[in-house]
Amino acid sequence: MPVSPLTTISGVDGIVNQDRVNHLNCRKGQLLAVTASRSPWSDLLLYGALGSTFAIYRHCFRRGGYRWDFPAPYVVDEDLALLGFQAPRLAKLDLADVRAGLPDFIARDQPVFFDAPRGDFGYWVDFMRRTGTVPEEYRELHSYLVGGLSADGETVLIVDNTTDNLQFQRFEIPMADLVAGYAREPQRWFLDCQTLIRTGEPDFAGFVARYRAFVESWQDGFEIYDLIADSLPSERTRFEHTYQTPSVNSLALLAGSRGMFQRFLRHTGHSPQLAHRYERLASAIALLQDQAARFHGGAADVSLDDMRRDLHALRLREQDTARLLRADLGRGPVSFPAADALAGRA
Repeated sequence: MPVSPLTTISGVDGIVNQDRVNHLNCRKGQLLAVTASRSPWSDLLLYGALGSTFAIYRHCFRRGGYRWDFPAPYVVDEDLALLGFQAPRLAKLDLADVRAGLPDFIARDQPVFFDAPRGDFGYWVDFMRRTGTVPEEYRELHSYLVGGLSADGETVLIVDNTTDNLQFQRFEIPMADLVAGYAREPQRWFLDCQTLIRTGEPDFAGFVARYRAFVESWQDGFEIYDLIADSLPSERTRFEHTYQTPSVNSLALLAGSRGMFQRFLRHTGHSPQLAHRYERLASAIALLQDQAARFHGGAADVSLDDMRRDLHALRLREQDTARLLRADLGRGPVSFPAADALAGRA
């Protein structure tokens, strides 16, 4: 029987993971990756990545939340609109709606996102087994990115980042698998359906205004580093379960957000040294995250006292770098040199 050809959205093989630390929830990570494949200015979405470290503490320590559940204040609808995109959504669709609508979305070059249980996809079960996910989490919801559909509608192209290096790859999934999963638990399938539409060019002045407003209102004492240091001794667990600990989740969010923010800074007229400071800060936090995971997993060669000293030093570095950021911002207007150069040639 001949294989029905796939129709895909443009640039589907150019969708690259933008979240190297793996700290964003799956939908935000997918939206950022698709946006980056369609606009050279996607890093402008990251101007507010520094956010609030108290919000991270509240989420990870008080609520016991994972990094992937954290409502990161970047890659949000309002900023996507400034970049020239819309991301309309519907809360819930039925299987019949999805089957009827997918061909039109793909034909209009629009990806489709939906939530469904991870355990209903074989490639996800393999990934969870490899990474030591606890069995009770196999039925957790995940966001799926549809990037193509066969002409007969019987094969769906899912683009997902379940490789060992978390890069996106293609999975050709039989529509029959989606039908079977939906039949098992229809109330948990095709939730939070969404698409992404290119509507125009970036509003650079809008980004400047929002960025300046963010920094001028941003206040943070970075006490989270001391709170992590205090909690470390009580969090030891099996190595494969360290992803559940508040300190590891907090450090991942801190490392990821600082890494994202320095990417935004590199598009601005800020001092290159300032971006480099945030890049080094993100690297230092990521290293400490790895050490904390090894410590929690019982590694004997990781010193608790050394980690506590490093956490105290990170708090001081955060405070110092934040002062430099505010001082640099106060020296003059924010600019995007590459955008200004393009405008000058127009």
